[in-house]
Amino acid sequence: MGVIRYISLLLFIGLALGQDKNIALFDLTNNGLKPNEVRTLTDRLRTELVQLGKFKVVERSKIDDILKEQGFQLSGCVDECLIEVGNLLGATSIILGSIGIVGDIYTISARMVNTTTGEVEKAISYDSEYDIENLLKFGMRDCAYQLLKMTPTNLDSEYSGSGEVDIIKQILKFSAVYLIYLLTLGLMPPL
Repeated sequence: MGVIRYISLLLFIGLALGQDKNIALFDLTNNGLKPNEVRTLTDRLRTELVQLGKFKVVERSKIDDILKEQGFQLSGCVDECLIEVGNLLGATSIILGSIGIVGDIYTISARMVNTTTGEVEKAISYDSEYDIENLLKFGMRDCAYQLLKMTPTNLDSEYSGSGEVDIIKQILKFSAVYLIYLLTLGLMPPL
């Protein structure tokens, strides 16, 4: 009887640890930018989160569908409402925040909130004195790294390591194919 309980506990822990984390990113609140700029920057942040591949990101259209279905409007929706929408989407966390401009500085504040507990898991602030184009190209990537508690240097070394393995595999494949080619032509003695 104790063995069955032990195995059940191990299976439960394994399932709990193996579950994917789903994130829902809501549109950033606009504090002084053009509406289309905020939407584009939010979409870029969503894309950067997806490309990092650490978590699954809920598609924007699914968020819109739930909002329409449930009769929510983002303008009147506060944090508790967004957490509820996140739960309906099956998200384990939501990301919300704002983007604005103060003088010549673009500023982004964002936080990742657990949809079960309401606890803030990560909060970031990002300021840029560069133009909005550079904010789009580089700033949103930096925000994604910060939100997922990752650093670009860790990712770059991780990717370069796997890239080296891929190159070695390709060289070995090419060498094997070339060796077979030489053998079939009779240009190389049998092994």
